[in-house]
Amino acid sequence: MNKILTKIIRQVQNPARYLGKEINAYQPESDTGKVTVALGYPDIYEVGMSSLGVRILYGLLNESKDACCERFFAPAGDLEELLRKNQWPLFTLESGKPVADFEIVAFSLSSELNYTNLVNLLDLAKIPVLSADRGEEDPLVVIGGSCTVNPFPLSGFGDVFVIGEGEEVITEIVQVCKNLKGRPRLEKIEALAKIPGLYVPGATTGEVRRRIITDFNNCYFPVRWLVPLTEIVHDRITLEIMRGCPQSCRFCAARSLWHPVRCRCPERVMEIARQAYRWSGYEEISLLSLSSGDHPRIDTIVEGLIKEFAAKRVAISFPSLRADTFSFELARSIKQIRKTGLTFAPETSQRLRQDMGKKISDGEIINLTEKAKQANWRQIKLYFMIGLPGEKETDIQDIVKLVQELSRILTVNVAFNTFVPKCHTPLEREALCSYEEFLARTNYIKKHLETNQRVKLSFHPYRMSQVETFLGRGDEKLSRVILNAWRQGARMENWSEHFSFSFWENAFLQHGINLGQYCGRLENQALIWHQIKV
Repeated sequence: MNKILTKIIRQVQNPARYLGKEINAYQPESDTGKVTVALGYPDIYEVGMSSLGVRILYGLLNESKDACCERFFAPAGDLEELLRKNQWPLFTLESGKPVADFEIVAFSLSSELNYTNLVNLLDLAKIPVLSADRGEEDPLVVIGGSCTVNPFPLSGFGDVFVIGEGEEVITEIVQVCKNLKGRPRLEKIEALAKIPGLYVPGATTGEVRRRIITDFNNCYFPVRWLVPLTEIVHDRITLEIMRGCPQSCRFCAARSLWHPVRCRCPERVMEIARQAYRWSGYEEISLLSLSSGDHPRIDTIVEGLIKEFAAKRVAISFPSLRADTFSFELARSIKQIRKTGLTFAPETSQRLRQDMGKKISDGEIINLTEKAKQANWRQIKLYFMIGLPGEKETDIQDIVKLVQELSRILTVNVAFNTFVPKCHTPLEREALCSYEEFLARTNYIKKHLETNQRVKLSFHPYRMSQVETFLGRGDEKLSRVILNAWRQGARMENWSEHFSFSFWENAFLQHGINLGQYCGRLENQALIWHQIKV
């Protein structure tokens, strides 16, 4: 146990977040000549360890001949306070070494609300937060994940940005750094700028095309499945069976970011499931994709998993299902082992749903819910959006009517999010709805549904959606805004109890930048993220 951890172990609420030593964790290596990588996720351990991307990169790097990789996550408030009070550097889980001692510090980033956390982690690690201030002794900061399809708001902080899927390009980054060990920092950065799929601020000119894994069926999967010492958000085996989405929802960035559709064959899925179960002993396997029911051989996969794992009482679950591709025969199959929840995303009214590319009717959703009741399900969870382009009051009324109808059949948990215009989608130029529109719609929904005891409502905070919008569609100028908001105290913004919009309002004001220009409709101006080709 490292010296810092020894000192703080009895002073933090959940020390298991920082101990390392999980089942199947890789042991740190020293003096091997390999490139050292500190892999971070800018949220707390329980969230970061639920990221399949982190697990893939961690296993892939440690099983390569050229790299050794350790992990770090955002410390909770109690540990951050201790680190700052005592001037201790942020450390990795495996060896307890300072993060700044590694050659590469890599981040997997999937939410704009974690941008200030990324800056905070750099500062806690005692790495200059601005790339322009880093010297020869500082690590290279590499940022990847779904957010980097628009890397420009973070361009002041990252040395290198991975655009697209990281399984192949991360090994190419490591190879360049190994070949240039001991060489000047600028020489390494210039060499990395030549790798396809990397955006390097100040060095990249022209378009950058997204990296894609062509042989998804046989690409790396971390079957040596890490088993945490404390409960995490997704505490199970997460087995990716398909990448990409065959649907064409106009509001969704996922189809653009992960196309083309690629599937793992049932035989490969079974092989991965057996090995991951053997390494971990988990009692649930979640079949991950943007919509698992769209896999062309999903019935064969589920049938095989049930045959293999029914006696072991291992549950098979789906984190996402489309109502229009849902099969109750499939649902009955997985229920043979253990009943899992039913979650659908109608998104909006039937009228607007058709315009947005979702071709399922209210009648079909009602019919599915009736079948769910017949199959002894007790509740269903639904996701809707507020503020889609073209939305009318009648659309909100129709959503309420649908929920009321469904609540007569089953208990309904309904989550409402605000539409956020996403880069690289047909709706990328649309405006975020105003706060007044948001309030009018949510008040109507609450008025008509809150008294229904068979309906439970939740609403994603509007101001969080506003931050997601201006950071998601921002440019280089927003690096200064992010830095300013962080200096005021913005961090852990995915957690509503820590979120404060005033930090952002003040930051925009202090830099004389109009927040509204990033949230309103973007008319005919050039869009900076079009330099990134998806």
